Amino acid sequence: MTWGWRKLLAIRNMVRPFIWKSIGSGSETNAWSDIWCDLGPLRKFITPRIIANAGFHLQSSLADIVSPNGQWRWPIAWYNLFPVLINLIPPSIRENVRDRLVWKDLEGNTCHFTSWEVWNSIRIHDNKVNWVNMVWFKQCIPKHSFHIWLVIRNKLKTQDRLSVWEAGSETNLKLMCCPLCCFDRDSRDHLFFECSFAAQVWNNVRTMTNMEHVNGEWSDIMTWMEQNVSLKKPDNVISRLVVAAASYFVWQERNNRLFTRRQRTALVVAQEIITTVRMRILNFKFKRRFEKRSLMEKWKIPSSNMEIEPD
Repeated sequence: MTWGWRKLLAIRNMVRPFIWKSIGSGSETNAWSDIWCDLGPLRKFITPRIIANAGFHLQSSLADIVSPNGQWRWPIAWYNLFPVLINLIPPSIRENVRDRLVWKDLEGNTCHFTSWEVWNSIRIHDNKVNWVNMVWFKQCIPKHSFHIWLVIRNKLKTQDRLSVWEAGSETNLKLMCCPLCCFDRDSRDHLFFECSFAAQVWNNVRTMTNMEHVNGEWSDIMTWMEQNVSLKKPDNVISRLVVAAASYFVWQERNNRLFTRRQRTALVVAQEIITTVRMRILNFKFKRRFEKRSLMEKWKIPSSNMEIEPD
């Protein structure tokens, strides 16, 4: 059995409550094991022995337990044994109409089956954060957005987190220092962008955005992001791209120095950030009424990227 199939089988119990049978003739629906009513599979509370004693078998279809006049065929005594059956109304049996599988979402609505719908139904749901549109947006660079999501959640394997896990010997932990500035342990707030090296990078790239007034403290950057979360202007989009790219390449430089001993100057890292963001911007189309032409000049955006508006 392949890895993929093993993973699919492992989530059977999570997926099963959302797969229902839409009843037609009832002949293709197992009366006890399929989900066709709000009670779920009847085998949850009706045992195989009780089913057999009533004259049915485990393979009985729904059509087998509903009489032609639309009444249940199971014993009256079942209503005393299982009171939940009292309010269970027999489904309308339609001859020559096939039963079919349907997907029901979290609200109980029948919907078209898609992998997205499955994921949305089985994933862990939480309250929507106010910075979501600053990380995930149409023009984003996916790997940068994923990285800054880790940064915001403080999930990067920085030295301050490793020390909490007590990874390595006590001596090695005491020798830890930021690979970029060689001063103190690195942490999320230190790397973005209080570290002297990272601060140089940030100061070089923030002049290319509308964030000149935002210093290198992560709390100030988060405040700016939350205040501008609903803005979709090109200068705002560019600023989001720069923040994500800056955090991505600073982290990349940190890892290069830590694991490969390769080093670049802050100016080289800043230039790579600008080049990467510019390549993304070249795919944009700007309205001719866009006022901040100085921003376009900074990023060397050609006039061909100006969209002609209809009269």
